[in-house]
Amino acid sequence: MNNIVLKAKEIDNFDQYLPELEVGEEVELNDVWDGSGEVPEDSTSYFLGEDPEDGVPTWINYTFDVIEKKEKILDTVIVITGIELL
Repeated sequence: MNNIVLKAKEIDNFDQYLPELEVGEEVELNDVWDGSGEVPEDSTSYFLGEDPEDGVPTWINYTFDVIEKKEKILDTVIVITGIELL
């Protein structure tokens, strides 16, 4: 599993689902986004709460490029281009 995702799971105050993805992985949009809110065009983030080490509000952000748009937006094929803590 990606080290950033592992760190995010340690920080996560809400015990929420966090996509266990790797940079370069081709997945469907539904693997990184749950369909709520506006359709993301190139990234999506999850609020994790405050980092226990420094108390700063922290998010995990997944960036991606669209490879193939599908009729059902959640079936759109993307490639993960980055995973970072913000």
